[in-house]
Amino acid sequence: MALKLQILICTYGERLHGIDPKCMPQLDGVEYLICCQNPDNLDLWETARTLAGRGDTEVLFFGDKGGSLNRNHTLDMATAPYVLVSDDDISYSSEGLKSIIDMFDDDPTLDMITTRSLILGGEPERHIYPADGHDLAVPFRFYSPIAFEIALRRSAIELHRLRFSLLSGIGAPYLCCGEENFFFINAVRKGLKGRFADIAVSTHRGNTTCTHSATKPGVIRTKGAVMFFDRGLFGGLIRLPLEAHRSKVPFFQALIYLAEGFVYSIRHRREL
Repeated sequence: MALKLQILICTYGERLHGIDPKCMPQLDGVEYLICCQNPDNLDLWETARTLAGRGDTEVLFFGDKGGSLNRNHTLDMATAPYVLVSDDDISYSSEGLKSIIDMFDDDPTLDMITTRSLILGGEPERHIYPADGHDLAVPFRFYSPIAFEIALRRSAIELHRLRFSLLSGIGAPYLCCGEENFFFINAVRKGLKGRFADIAVSTHRGNTTCTHSATKPGVIRTKGAVMFFDRGLFGGLIRLPLEAHRSKVPFFQALIYLAEGFVYSIRHRREL
């Protein structure tokens, strides 16, 4: 089978050693593209050769830093018609990957598919999902896909020049996560046709950043930034106190962090 789907895996430095080939099913038409940032020039070649020796995996190195920048590396280097955004601590369902290919094949107008994931962390995580087949252009209360739940038709990415904002994500100057939130919102606003598929494609080992780092100022600021970007000035403002109340840090401290992110989002809305 010709190449159909690439899984776009981002990693950094020695984390490359932790990528488990057993979690990457070998399937016709599926490849794994690993972009590893290695600014310290560590000796990672043996691990890279082992992964590439599978025949369905490519490892590329970059000398820079920044999670969103690395996600953009994967988008820039992808060659398959369909791509699945991913991370270095994910295992994949063979049937789920096949379903993504089939859905894109069956509907040439479909640009984006979001899926369900399984989170195997120490702290239970609660994620809201719409009904199977939900049109992503229609907002669904409290739903926002995690990065590794997003699959895209590459031609739509290129047509609309979609990239991850360098102002969000690991290593960003102020907003240390949430790059997928801004990416997803931009994709919908640019008119990508998408739907939710109630299939579990990815399993995440450990809690996500927003859970294990929920009390960090950068995470709380990111929530405030997303509120403005997603809901606008008035809609975002009225939710700040509620989100502060739900935070794991004291109310007024959380409110300050949320407001800082909110204002940052207003100032940098064109860059997000």
